[in-house]
Amino acid sequence: MAHNINRNNGKDSIVWTGKTPWHRLGTALPEAFTAAEALTHGGLDYTVEKIGLMTADGQTVPNRFGLRRTDTKAVLGVCAGMYQPLQNRDAFAFFDGAFGKDKARYEVAGVLGQGERVWLLARLPGEFEVIKGDAVNQFLLLTNGFDTNEPVRARFTPIRVVCQNTLTAAMATNASEMRVQHIGNVKAKLEIAGKLLRAAGLFFDEAAGVFQSFARQSMKAADVRGFASEVITGTRLENLDDLHPVTRNRILKVEELHETGVGHDIRGVRGTLWGAYNAVTEYVDHARTSEDLGYIVDGGGAKLKERAFEVAKGWALAAN
Repeated sequence: MAHNINRNNGKDSIVWTGKTPWHRLGTALPEAFTAAEALTHGGLDYTVEKIGLMTADGQTVPNRFGLRRTDTKAVLGVCAGMYQPLQNRDAFAFFDGAFGKDKARYEVAGVLGQGERVWLLARLPGEFEVIKGDAVNQFLLLTNGFDTNEPVRARFTPIRVVCQNTLTAAMATNASEMRVQHIGNVKAKLEIAGKLLRAAGLFFDEAAGVFQSFARQSMKAADVRGFASEVITGTRLENLDDLHPVTRNRILKVEELHETGVGHDIRGVRGTLWGAYNAVTEYVDHARTSEDLGYIVDGGGAKLKERAFEVAKGWALAAN
């Protein structure tokens, strides 16, 4: 089960609308859905409790607790005493703060593993065009985990309409992501964070400008190879012969997607830094189908896209 999507009571814990995902699992709805529908159809309607831990010989473990699903009794992780789990139902309070009570509309929601991680993707109003005919929609992504001390994360997420590539954009405004630790009243903190995230317009205005600067920079085949190799290996290369075959094949796949990827026939995409950057995002989101969804949402794939964005910004600045 490479996708790592939770399956509970014979049902895959993911709900979505729009383009069919590569794994073809879960419940498809005809249009964006409400929080109540996400909880029901996405398998998120469960709670997590803290339970005391004991050693095999019966000794209580001080200040350490297990995090257990109350329905399946699966132990998802271990935490310290101050940790307060954010229940899935309460996570939607974040979107109420950002959109207004009951106004958020979701396009994806799901659960990974035994319930260790959940994610919610809600669409913001509006879109922008990088070049004519190449639009980007504006989304807000929330991820939450019960298996580590990772904070609850909420970040602005541009998604390219033509191919549904999830783009990365770390802007100078430093407003691309907010984090809330699992300490104290986590739900109340998220409600405050939601109000702050109403400043989405500033973020997406800046993101549009950066992406448009990518589209203005022309690239030859050698440049695409140099970009792909710098993203994947950290070094700009012309010759790939000395690389490990797996690394070499990753670079070659990005080169191929620059030429043949979805949306690269739009005038002004192929042969530009915008096209090369999107070849990496398409590689992560659609080409590596052997990876689980955690890789795409907040794992190695997300880090590779972050790397691609930073390298692309460096190339765009150097060209000016």
